[in-house]
Amino acid sequence: MAACWNRDHVSRGITEGGKILQETFIDSYDPSVLRRVQYLLYEIKRSNSKRPWQSCCHSTRTEHAEIHFIEDVFQEQRSDPSVHCSITWYMSWSPCGDCCGAIRDFLKEQPNVNLVIYVARIYWHKEENNRQGLRSLVNIGVSIRVMDLPAYSYCWRTFVDDEDNDEDDYWPRHFAPWIMLYSLELQSILQNIPSCLAISTDENQTPIFSLCVEDEEQKRALTSANP
Repeated sequence: MAACWNRDHVSRGITEGGKILQETFIDSYDPSVLRRVQYLLYEIKRSNSKRPWQSCCHSTRTEHAEIHFIEDVFQEQRSDPSVHCSITWYMSWSPCGDCCGAIRDFLKEQPNVNLVIYVARIYWHKEENNRQGLRSLVNIGVSIRVMDLPAYSYCWRTFVDDEDNDEDDYWPRHFAPWIMLYSLELQSILQNIPSCLAISTDENQTPIFSLCVEDEEQKRALTSANP
């Protein structure tokens, strides 16, 4: 069921039933391209309910998707604050530094909420404010992971509109190189070591990704992480 409080956040590539269109999911969660709109697929599980709440939203020109979730979605689905609540986000872009601050404040106000975040890409990964923000979330117990193939498959079966299509699974093995690069970059962020991911563009504005390991210490740290 799609959220009705703010149509701006569910107007692009999302059905009335709260599912993301197949072509929108494939395009927006492809880590090899850099799309502007941020999508957030969310699952809310409460200890007093057997059925999770699952839906999706996207960013607008004035508000990132996670702020919409905190200020609108969660408040709409709010129940007894003493009930334990587990929230999982599948994001096309990781939270920016400012949104990380808002997430921290939200979790402080909701001590019984547990948050797990999967990301397809890391937002402006060299910006120190964004790197610090992600570290600060992990430091308070938030789990942040790069989406792997099982995560893509789960999202396809759970959040993607399958009307008029026989595809019952999605296993994009061709994403593997970018999953590896973003996983290594996430480890560099969480270990507070220099960035190892460089992204440039060619004459056609096609993104070019490369791994840049500056010294042996950085290499050892990334190798031991084994993302």
